[in-house]
Amino acid sequence: MVKGSVFHQAVYYGLGILLMKSVSLVMLPIVTFYLTPAQYGALELLLSVSNFATLIVGFGLVDALYRFVGLNDAPQQEHVIIANFITLVMIIGVISAAVGLFFAPVIVRFLTAEIVLFDVQLLVVMFSLEGCITLPLAWLRMKEQACLFFILTTSKVVIQAFITWYLLSQGFGITAILWGGLIPSAILATTLVLIQVRQTGMCLNLLLTKKTLAYGFPLVLSGLAAFAVNGADWWMVAAVSTEHDLGLYSLAKKLAFICLILMQPFCMWWFARRFESLKQPDGMQFIARMSSLGVALILCFATLIYLSSGIIITYLIDASYQQAIIYIPGLLLFCIIKQIAELFNLGCYIKKKTWSVLYIDFTTAIVAFTACYILSGYYQVFGVIWGLVIAQIFRAVAFYVVSQKVLAFHYMWRQLLWLALACIGLVTFITLTGSIYLQVLIVCFSLFLFGYFFYINGFIGENKKLSYIIAAVRLKLHVLIKS
Repeated sequence: MVKGSVFHQAVYYGLGILLMKSVSLVMLPIVTFYLTPAQYGALELLLSVSNFATLIVGFGLVDALYRFVGLNDAPQQEHVIIANFITLVMIIGVISAAVGLFFAPVIVRFLTAEIVLFDVQLLVVMFSLEGCITLPLAWLRMKEQACLFFILTTSKVVIQAFITWYLLSQGFGITAILWGGLIPSAILATTLVLIQVRQTGMCLNLLLTKKTLAYGFPLVLSGLAAFAVNGADWWMVAAVSTEHDLGLYSLAKKLAFICLILMQPFCMWWFARRFESLKQPDGMQFIARMSSLGVALILCFATLIYLSSGIIITYLIDASYQQAIIYIPGLLLFCIIKQIAELFNLGCYIKKKTWSVLYIDFTTAIVAFTACYILSGYYQVFGVIWGLVIAQIFRAVAFYVVSQKVLAFHYMWRQLLWLALACIGLVTFITLTGSIYLQVLIVCFSLFLFGYFFYINGFIGENKKLSYIIAAVRLKLHVLIKS
């Protein structure tokens, strides 16, 4: 049974992460009103460059922090470890800013006509600050300072939303989005670094730095490989379609990835603790149960997004984006498999070196490029989507097999299979109906069904009164069937 304190932490993390990650979703109706599909596609293409660069700037330090602190047996050494990490991430940030600004004139030549040099320069400064944000936030999660986490992330969201809206209304276009991201990121990074330095100080231990970089380097390479499956798709779509289609694909991906955003509170809480859980007497059982809970959550979230996507696009998004709905089902399937792979990979991270992760992700990248290249020639954007799904299936299976050889977990396969069948049934049923009122009714029913699933499997605390009601309903149904 999950204790109440977990839910208290999850509430703060949930609100903070959902607000921070979903600010672009909340602003989506406004952004699509001011930007054409071609401009929106160009923006997402530019942001994919930032995602690529962030993988390098991050250098796997968050995962390294989880590992080195989580498996550290000397609590007094924690401050030394985090002090070394924060110093290292600041050095990497400065270097990345200098290199990025130097190559900005080269990068802009490979982007669409909607992007200018100043936009790229703003982006470089923004992704250089990423490490100074993600690492201190990870430390706050590990120390369960959820309230401070919530205050800082919520402040960033409010500032970002206001600046973005104001500059868009003044006609700044794509540049408005970038300024809206840079200013609050700079404020948050400065605040977090000051808090971190005040708590732990700064130091640079060469031996610890060497171990950290040795652990993080394969993760960077595997992250770059994973970018081929979750980032480079914009480049592939841009190569086989128009800028307008790129904008539609970008919107569909944004909506589909809501399910991954909804998973963030759980993942950020769980990934920061799963190494520590191995130390517990029933650690293996608890990890299997929590991983199964994660799979159940992503299935429910993805199904709910699909059930409500028609309503969202029809009533909240500009009419020029209506055709984006055709890309959502394949992208949701991609999200489900991607999350499952990340929940079932603990055995690949438990060793001191993470080369197995690198091998799997690089092979996945090869599969992705090959499948997307072949299928996009016949099916254009749909070919890219199904190529990514194929690659993600390979990645999930590979992680599961390799991880199970190291740590053999017993997941809740039977319960997850029944839930998957229920999700398929709901998706099939709503596809056959065109009534908006019936769609809303199906969404409400699915919420009840998913809640019941979590209750009967013990993920939601037991309530005696509710138990009696359910038992009475079951008894009456049994009597009716017999009669």
